[in-house]
Amino acid sequence: MKPVLKQNPNRKQTLLLLSALLMFLFLSNIQCTREIDTNSLIRIHVLASSNSDTDQQLKLKVKDDVIRYLQPALKQSDSLTESRRIILSSLPQIEQTALQTLQQNGCKDTVTLQYGYFDFPVKYYGSFSLPAGNYEALRILIGEGKGRNWWCVLFPPLCFTDSNVSSSGKYTDQTPDTHIQFKLKSIEWLKSLQNKENDLSEGSERP
Repeated sequence: MKPVLKQNPNRKQTLLLLSALLMFLFLSNIQCTREIDTNSLIRIHVLASSNSDTDQQLKLKVKDDVIRYLQPALKQSDSLTESRRIILSSLPQIEQTALQTLQQNGCKDTVTLQYGYFDFPVKYYGSFSLPAGNYEALRILIGEGKGRNWWCVLFPPLCFTDSNVSSSGKYTDQTPDTHIQFKLKSIEWLKSLQNKENDLSEGSERP
């Protein structure tokens, strides 16, 4: 008859505690964030000629009229590609709309349109924010384009056309596409240390 091997209860408890500890460390190391898909947006950026009260008011009138012109067509769009096509094909009409608004308000400034990818700072839109980064956008430069500017999102359409509403920071209830991203905090910490070391080494190499 073979002897029956008895498990040490203390060893079993130790293994359970170690397993629980490892699970806790693993779960606490995971960082779950909901990030906006910045590649699913087309933004609009209107730059006033200067920071004078007159130029700033003209900026708001131009953006309202441009959005009012684009809104009916963009509301029918259900994709980034279609919205891009609508905007690009409407550039002459957008420029004419902006110029007409300026002329009706006694302003002889020029209007310059640019479409491409531009750097934006972090921006808050009601209940959500857009991180700083490089975004696809329509830029409207009024005159010298050196004044404070105005941002919004053309696709998905987030902007009202009423200047009293949009200038107060209120927007539509739509929100951009988001995706869940899982990161390991330890890895992000090591990356930040590596970036700091790279910055220090680059600084020491400069004459």
